[in-house]
Amino acid sequence: MPAKRNAALDAIKAPVKPAEPIASVVAFNPAPAKKADEKAKVMLYLPPKVARKFKEIAFTEDCKTHDIYLRALAAYLKSEGHGNVAELIER
Repeated sequence: MPAKRNAALDAIKAPVKPAEPIASVVAFNPAPAKKADEKAKVMLYLPPKVARKFKEIAFTEDCKTHDIYLRALAAYLKSEGHGNVAELIER
């Protein structure tokens, strides 16, 4: 009685074609340099009550919480003697 042919085993035993060099398949495109006006992304974790307070301040002053964060950051930098944000950007 002849043995059954197994298609999976035949596929494994089939000759393998040599792989193409990676350079011919994918062109190398380095990331473009960041412009000076681009912003770095920063995640800020705050306790819920503090985040709520920032939202309340922004609501009463009719602005975004982002603006309040930037003002707080600017006040901190100034109090530590680092100048204002515009001076840091120019450096």
